[in-house]
Amino acid sequence: MSEFPLPFTVGHCVYSGTGENAHGDPFESWSVPVSKPVYGWGAPQTSEPKLAGHDREIVEVELLVPPGFECSHRDRMVLDGVEFEVIGGVEMFDHNPFGWNPGGVINLKAVNG
Repeated sequence: MSEFPLPFTVGHCVYSGTGENAHGDPFESWSVPVSKPVYGWGAPQTSEPKLAGHDREIVEVELLVPPGFECSHRDRMVLDGVEFEVIGGVEMFDHNPFGWNPGGVINLKAVNG
């Protein structure tokens, strides 16, 4: 249970694994988004390669989550209609010297272009 308000929700898409399409080609799939409450997220950080004519944007966001929030490094999160991939595991702050768990951070990334 969170000691702070959880004013925002995100869509959590759980990684379902790989399968084969009708042609026998492998593909990855995710569940439909399930709404989960969160504290919020930081300002998106964007970067672009310094190459002429290159059309790629990388967006990284830190998602602020309550204690007990679970997800896998293969899952996806939907924030304001934009789908992000989870990078790494949940960074929980439950082993701090203050005796309480404020929650944690999930690193997200989206590549456009």
